[in-house]
Amino acid sequence: MTLPIDYMLHEATPDTADYLRLRRVSGLAPRSTAAADRGLPNTFFAVCVQHGEDTIGMGRIVGDGALFLHIVDVAVDPQHQGRGLGKAIMAALLAHVAAVVPAEVYVSLMANGEAYRLYEQLGFASVLPEARGMALWMGERP
Repeated sequence: MTLPIDYMLHEATPDTADYLRLRRVSGLAPRSTAAADRGLPNTFFAVCVQHGEDTIGMGRIVGDGALFLHIVDVAVDPQHQGRGLGKAIMAALLAHVAAVVPAEVYVSLMANGEAYRLYEQLGFASVLPEARGMALWMGERP
């Protein structure tokens, strides 16, 4: 997928500061520095979008690398939304999965707000009624 001029998508896990900032400005639940420092190194695959020197978008995949993968942290700074950057992030993540993971991998994600519209365009579908996504926050929710 072609990005708008002045944007560059590359394989990289965001650093902790960019990760926390992008989650905050994009409306995702805040996370602690300690949790980010511990979790980010366990990323299976990630991409970032740069605009000049600034990281303005990200997306990550976590999982076991063959059976189950979960797409997380797809976020674009609101000042840069509406330019196809989220779609480019998702396309890069899915291209990597298609290139390196066995065909039977189960790729899941949780769609916040209206993001399900983007994910549907890329082939994701609700799993109801066969399955129901569930979550449990351990400890104090940030």
